[in-house]
Amino acid sequence: MSRRERAGQMRQMVNDIFCEQVMGGLALLLIPILILMDFTGLPPGVISFLAILDVAIWLFFILEYTCRLLVAEDRWGYVSSPWNILYLVIIVVPAIALILGAGYGFARYFRVLRSMQAIQILFLGSKTVSRHLERKKAGPTKGEPAAGMQVRSLPLATPSPAWEPVIITSTTTTIDRKGRWIDFSGLDRSDFATLSQITAVPVYTLDVKLREHAFTRAEITGNLTTVFVRIPRIVQKRDTGRSWQISWDGILAAYDREGVMTFSRTKLAVTDQVIAAAGAEKIPISGPGILYLIVRDELGTLEDLILAAEEQLEYLEMQPMSRLPPNFLAMMYNDQKALSRIISGLLHTKTALEEICENIVEVSGKGTPEEGRLRSLIDRCSLLADNAQHASDSFTWMVDFYLNTTSFSMNHVMKVLAVLTALTMVPAIVGGLLGMNLIGNPWPVTLVQMVTVVGLVMVLTAWVYFNLGWLKRD
Repeated sequence: MSRRERAGQMRQMVNDIFCEQVMGGLALLLIPILILMDFTGLPPGVISFLAILDVAIWLFFILEYTCRLLVAEDRWGYVSSPWNILYLVIIVVPAIALILGAGYGFARYFRVLRSMQAIQILFLGSKTVSRHLERKKAGPTKGEPAAGMQVRSLPLATPSPAWEPVIITSTTTTIDRKGRWIDFSGLDRSDFATLSQITAVPVYTLDVKLREHAFTRAEITGNLTTVFVRIPRIVQKRDTGRSWQISWDGILAAYDREGVMTFSRTKLAVTDQVIAAAGAEKIPISGPGILYLIVRDELGTLEDLILAAEEQLEYLEMQPMSRLPPNFLAMMYNDQKALSRIISGLLHTKTALEEICENIVEVSGKGTPEEGRLRSLIDRCSLLADNAQHASDSFTWMVDFYLNTTSFSMNHVMKVLAVLTALTMVPAIVGGLLGMNLIGNPWPVTLVQMVTVVGLVMVLTAWVYFNLGWLKRD
């Protein structure tokens, strides 16, 4: 594990221990403690207990500030932050008053200021929740698309295509898509009824296929072919201990002899990449051509992810058990889960491409360029699925090796503890029989004789266990 990853884990650990809920709660707890100490006539024992709590919370504040400073990426930025300057005053002023021997009773109340940060966070959080509930309650205006929806058009026959914006209003009932590629992005469920009316794509198709966890599939209804493709995206998250993570977007492509339409919940870069690749490789911008370029880009990203998983596995295999990350099992679980989703996505993509190829053969005949390109992607899906399965199996084998090694180490520790228990039982039994000394016992033995006998029995016991292999470490 790199130094940066270890530093990130330390920061996460400090944030978990000194979370704002705990520290803010302790600061609020100081208020009744100080009031009870200074303004009530409680017994001296209770006052002393409250004073100990007061000092303990103060020391905990000092420990929090010190730990956060040590693990901060930018220590000067941490010290110069307005909140942290106030925090430093909170913990330093009582210390100065205590050293000077004057004003400590008043200085203690500075620690109550620590709760201001927690109160501010709660206030901002409540405002955010209130605004979210108000927007949810208001909902989108009926008959109008959401403000986030963007529609653009592209002439398919243009050698150097450029997107043109398309305005959709509540009065729009149809859209001219003959010889054009219409791209709908930034969609919300409230847009589906309007889109279905102007594109003739059923609401059910838009709703089901654009869900976050939908799988790649193709449907052919009459002359309209709809294909939903899951677009993998590498997520860069720091300080998690994993070298690769994956997220999924989705794009729905619908095409016939008139034109092409694509639908997505967010604006995806793959649409612009398709235009650039088609121009560079002289691939016609048509339904099968766009589908080929989108799926090829998807497979390229999946191949990079599989290679990253294999590189991470190779790195972990070279590490001794003592240097494996603390969250090793969680990492392995997340990696295997991601690989399982990749394998599932590849198999679904392969099935969808096979169905599209069969339709192309029925309509245009066998051996068309579109069929050849899509067949190459089918073979690539099979190869990548095999590689991903091998990587997943390798992760499983490494987890089994880790668990077996840990179990073996634990078994060795238990054997050593059993040997130590057997050795200590010898003097314990002798001491229990003879008592604390030998005076008055019926056996005519001296202390030296008894110590010698006990020592010999312990050595003999240790020798027996050594020959049994309990004290040997393979």
